Amino acid sequence: MIRIHQKTKELKNATRFSNLALPQQKIVVISDKIGAEPRAYRLIAKWLTEQYGEQQGFSVGVNQLNESAPFMTMHISKIERHFQLKQVFQFIAVCRKNPKVVHLFVWVAESKLKQPFLLPYLEHMSDTMVTLEDSEHLALVVKKPSGAVTNKYYEVCASSSEFNVIETKRVAKVKHVQATAEPAPPINPATLGTFKIDLKETEQQAKNALTLPFEFFKTTPDGGKILYHPDAADDLDEEDPDDDLLI
Repeated sequence: MIRIHQKTKELKNATRFSNLALPQQKIVVISDKIGAEPRAYRLIAKWLTEQYGEQQGFSVGVNQLNESAPFMTMHISKIERHFQLKQVFQFIAVCRKNPKVVHLFVWVAESKLKQPFLLPYLEHMSDTMVTLEDSEHLALVVKKPSGAVTNKYYEVCASSSEFNVIETKRVAKVKHVQATAEPAPPINPATLGTFKIDLKETEQQAKNALTLPFEFFKTTPDGGKILYHPDAADDLDEEDPDDDLLI
């Protein structure tokens, strides 16, 4: 919920939010990250009253996607349950071309959104994108008719009668991470089984002194060679098997 400041002094550089978000901006999308949807109509009424006077400070709720009024508010959490997304996009496109419509407010409660990809589509279709980051801050993206785009971050200075903001820098949220425990010592494989796999020093010396059969050629003067001793049952043919090949 947007925090309301009890003090009305708030800083000389505070700006009326409606002056930043509404002039010449027909499709206004509000991305609600803080669960402020129950106060949506009151919040929008305050913006309209500040911009157009008390007589214009209300908006018509969109329920059937066929409404037409100067100021309308569409809650995606409700519309999404009864209509296809294609119909929602078509209604927004119709409102953009309808000269009778001054502002269409599209309220998106992110915690209730069934299709996460819907928000980027609505942001693309918007003229103004308001993101309620927390109870004291909001982000505002304004696409001017000239093609210029502004993307700014504000601190909210709202009172019971005014909704003002002060431009500020976005501060990265620091996550508190618990100190990690010291790494466990490496596991000794010798302790994992019931049989012995390591060697004593004397056993290791005996192993290193052992000469394996394939290593005998290193110690013989002729080097390695194949020795074959035929048995009596061997059938040896003295003729050259390739003699007829004229090689």
